[in-house]
Amino acid sequence: MFPTLLVMLALDSRDPSVLDAVVAGAGPLGATRVIVAHVFARDVAPDFLGGAATDPARPAALDAAIHALRDRLPGLEVTGLHAAGNPAEELARIARAEDVDLLILGRQPAEDGESAWGPHGRSLLRSIACSALIVPRGATLAFDEAVVGLDFSHNATAALRAAAKLCGQVDALYQYDPRVVDASRQTTADFEAELGTNAQRHFTENVLPEVGAARAPTLTIVAGTEPSRTLAAHAAGRLLVVGSRGLSRLAALLLGSTAEGLAGRSEGPVLIIRAKGEALGVLEGLFHR
Repeated sequence: MFPTLLVMLALDSRDPSVLDAVVAGAGPLGATRVIVAHVFARDVAPDFLGGAATDPARPAALDAAIHALRDRLPGLEVTGLHAAGNPAEELARIARAEDVDLLILGRQPAEDGESAWGPHGRSLLRSIACSALIVPRGATLAFDEAVVGLDFSHNATAALRAAAKLCGQVDALYQYDPRVVDASRQTTADFEAELGTNAQRHFTENVLPEVGAARAPTLTIVAGTEPSRTLAAHAAGRLLVVGSRGLSRLAALLLGSTAEGLAGRSEGPVLIIRAKGEALGVLEGLFHR
């Protein structure tokens, strides 16, 4: 699925969880090559003002992490890269140059369901044009079960297909907005019954044949007004898998992203499935919302 992994290290307390996730996930994810990278965040002001900008020496902690991964992943190619500049831009450049299939990065734990993105993580998700795995500090990556955000789009089906290949048990979560009931002439009970019947029929007849899993995922229907909060609460620390069309940086800034919000507030790891090289502009993003 993901032959080349790019692992972003911050050289802080987030890294152990990230490295453990790489070890746990390398086999199931189909990795054959792991690139461990650290980018020193360098301000462009000295260059702009004509001053000298000196790149820092390669950190010893980076090489220690590389050697540790080689010991824990015998048989895999593990290399390292060190750069200086804007972390999101540098890592996006590395991902393009190295034909990366999956980016793995860490994140601080979310508190009270609020987003816990640091200064570079959100920007990196908006710059990268491949799938991504976000691992909150202290979270453990496991493939026994997963929750998939389902909206019956093609990218959501792709996420469900990936989860079915990786995990033994998959719960596809379809969220509807209860506020739409107010605009209908049905009672809430009738609306939910009809919605459940139609969703299950479509799931069985149209989605499951495309997934082709040996063990069919189940469908759960819940009410909620904000998809990322609903999914994160339902997962409760389990692996979350979500599809994303991949908005351009400007489009993501203006329109927002459910995948981005989910990855920022989930208790457990979040796997964002995205087609390599795909990035929609503002008008395309509006059309596909």
